[in-house]
Amino acid sequence: MRTLALVPRDGFFCKDGRGWHTSASGRGHGLDWPWPSTLLGALRSAWGRGEEGRVGEHFGPRQWVDRTREIRLGRTLMLRRPLDAAWDGSHRVWPVPCDALWTGDGLEAPVARLDPVPPAVPTLGRDDDGVRENLWRPVPEDAGKPARAPRYWGEADLVDWLTGQPAVAQRRGGPLEISRRFQTHVAVAEEELTAADEAMFSHDVVETLELRAEWAVGAEASLPGDELPEAATLGSDSRICRIEALPPTMFDAPKLLLDAFRTGSRGLRIIVVAPTCFRGGWLPDGFAVRGREYCGQLPGVAGEVALRAAFVPRPLCISGWDVAAGAPKPASRMVAPGAVYFFERLDRKAFGDVDARSLWLAAMGARNDEGFGRVVPGAWSPRGSDQ
Repeated sequence: MRTLALVPRDGFFCKDGRGWHTSASGRGHGLDWPWPSTLLGALRSAWGRGEEGRVGEHFGPRQWVDRTREIRLGRTLMLRRPLDAAWDGSHRVWPVPCDALWTGDGLEAPVARLDPVPPAVPTLGRDDDGVRENLWRPVPEDAGKPARAPRYWGEADLVDWLTGQPAVAQRRGGPLEISRRFQTHVAVAEEELTAADEAMFSHDVVETLELRAEWAVGAEASLPGDELPEAATLGSDSRICRIEALPPTMFDAPKLLLDAFRTGSRGLRIIVVAPTCFRGGWLPDGFAVRGREYCGQLPGVAGEVALRAAFVPRPLCISGWDVAAGAPKPASRMVAPGAVYFFERLDRKAFGDVDARSLWLAAMGARNDEGFGRVVPGAWSPRGSDQ
């Protein structure tokens, strides 16, 4: 595996699954961040173009498939650094977990921690799954209307949250937001020298270059050889991005997180940080009903665990375009980043630093060789675990 950074200096536009004219604005909608499969396609294209130059021929669709078959994508990261800094672990950016509840605005606004507790009353939905109804649920201490949560957190904020430390909305510099701009494309009809209506369209562009910082994509990639161009194209309109080397420690688990688990944690939180494809929809693979619980195993964790709660937002519908086949890929419904799962061991033992190290950016679900299905662990102190 090689650790790389894809650094787009002119932004990017990654088309989502909606059509070009699905709203009154008549524009195309893009993703906030490229899917892992899009990053894999960018790396395959960059390496394949270099291979065409080395062998002196242009590949057909079947040759592209055969020659780039060995390319695999491992763990991926969102990165943001000051313009004059070298990449390090402090530049990692993460999705805000669903167990963080914003309770106000301002620089010192508190962030409430949503801890699940055993259910006291049934839900208002269909009671057709008794085991699912038995999952624990959050009970916020503040009954007021929550504020809108941001999408992303920096490294220090997430580590505090995973280790059980209190958090405020902007203690570490604040939540991180990615800016966008709209771009309109116009084509001129040769005969009339006027804009051709059928060739006019607009879409949003994610800006990755700020006044004092820049965004990038970190990735682990397995390539057939050591040759890789210094630039690649990313997104629907093939914008250029620079390829840089990252230090191998970029994907290591934070020391503070391992230290927090060294004394043992009765419970475990698993936060999804990349779209994850489970066969059972929201339910992690390998978990099945046993009595009135979902029980199964987690990667790298000895023994069985019980799923106590699941804070899962609306699913993502992820597809793409198969360039070699000239057809769209099948759509997959995946668990969105930020989803949080809560577990306890069946033998009531504590989770230790070995478990945390094994679960850091561990692979779960399907399509792991495309970069999907990555999670990170967090400490959790269950309430009412005797029930």
